[in-house]
Amino acid sequence: MIRKNISNAPQIIYEVDLNLDNQKLIETIEEHRKLYPQGEVSNVHAWMSSYKTHRINNNFDPFIEKILQAVDNVRESNPDNFCNLSKITYNVTDFWALIYDNGDYTDEHNHFPCTWALAYYAYADKDSSPIKFFFNKYKSLRIKPRSGMLLLWPGSLSHSVPHTRGKRIAVSANLMVREFGK
Repeated sequence: MIRKNISNAPQIIYEVDLNLDNQKLIETIEEHRKLYPQGEVSNVHAWMSSYKTHRINNNFDPFIEKILQAVDNVRESNPDNFCNLSKITYNVTDFWALIYDNGDYTDEHNHFPCTWALAYYAYADKDSSPIKFFFNKYKSLRIKPRSGMLLLWPGSLSHSVPHTRGKRIAVSANLMVREFGK
């Protein structure tokens, strides 16, 4: 199921139920973490793989393909929001894995100039913090992650993750339009 404009947000955020093989994705992330235990230093204060994980580890390719297909399904089901284009292909400019444990968080940031940013939650327990989107200094939206949830939002939309009390395992990506047509 695809839901858009969650809570009548001023910018479109798509929520897609995308049940990948979460156990296999978690195993792939954990195996990757064993190879790269230090993780990336960034605005994410949790373990995070390199932004170029998709170039380092092709074990993520099947998951990336399914996520890109889900993004295309969003376009097909919401043609008005995509200029009624019959085809859009994207470059995955960045792709990384994340494991949040108790106390981990992410500072407010955005992914400009990327067209879309996304997060897919392979696992999110009930105490996992929401992702918080900021539309302006007065309006924000919190979305509680669920295992199997894909969130897709404009790359320019600022967001953060407050300190969490629960575990969550996710992958995120930045997408740029490569080609489009009618």
